[in-house]
Amino acid sequence: MQFAKVCTLKFFHIITSYQNMIFKKTYIIEKGPKEFDIDIYSEERNKKYKVLLDTTASEKELQKFFEENPSFIPGAWTPGTKSGHYPLHCALITQPKLQGLTTRIPDFMWIATHSSGWYPTLIEIESPSKKIFKKNGQPTSDFTQARNQLEQWKTWFSSPSNVQQFLEQYQIPDYMRNERQMKLHMILIYGRINEFESDAIKSKERMSLMSDGMELMSYDRLSCDRELHNAITIRLNVHGKYEALSIPPTFKLGPHLANRLSKIFGIDEAFDKTIDITDERREFLKRRCPYWEDWVRNGEIGIVGSKDAE
Repeated sequence: MQFAKVCTLKFFHIITSYQNMIFKKTYIIEKGPKEFDIDIYSEERNKKYKVLLDTTASEKELQKFFEENPSFIPGAWTPGTKSGHYPLHCALITQPKLQGLTTRIPDFMWIATHSSGWYPTLIEIESPSKKIFKKNGQPTSDFTQARNQLEQWKTWFSSPSNVQQFLEQYQIPDYMRNERQMKLHMILIYGRINEFESDAIKSKERMSLMSDGMELMSYDRLSCDRELHNAITIRLNVHGKYEALSIPPTFKLGPHLANRLSKIFGIDEAFDKTIDITDERREFLKRRCPYWEDWVRNGEIGIVGSKDAE
């Protein structure tokens, strides 16, 4: 009887300790210099983007702008019903290679997800000055070529061996592989709205030019997505590791996305290239990154405040 009481008491202490650990915060938020205001950022970048379009920016100039401002690129959220989940690592992947593909690689990729599925979302950008239709109403050769690139990516993903390579190459987590269904999503960003907005026939025909899993968008539809204020741009380097390329000045640290700090290299170097950020804010972020990496590495459990960030 005494032995049973001792065991019960020890079990009670274990459960109580576990509950205390779960129902308390295991991290400390440190308030440093404030991040760049998302409203100001959004307004300024939207204006800059409009100037780029109105001055007929080249595809190369737009690629650079989007890499520096990933919140402009669509596809971060699941198609149809928007997911409440951030894309994988809350990161836009630039120039994602598909092993063995002999045609042009995508310009960008998000890996969007929700509770039951995940989407490799491949994005192709073409020059805004290119037209979809000829004068006779038929698709131009430029548009046909761009659309065919998406068809080739679709064919690549139809091979189980290619999908397996993709899972390994882009380090897709086990919970996504085992618990969620993969569905391919592709977006072609092409042309300007003034080509078809006043022509009902072209507008209708335009919607039928893409096959299942593909989406056609004009450059005029793009703008800063404020919900992606914490999104960064990364690339897969020659060693097969994720490397930070660009971090916006609206970036915050905290428990919600801390896990990506251990998956992505070169965060400090990317901070050094961030514009519209004070030196004090930059040094604060660089100093606090190791704290959050350690917090993730220690695997501590506990509650997480929905607005906790620094």
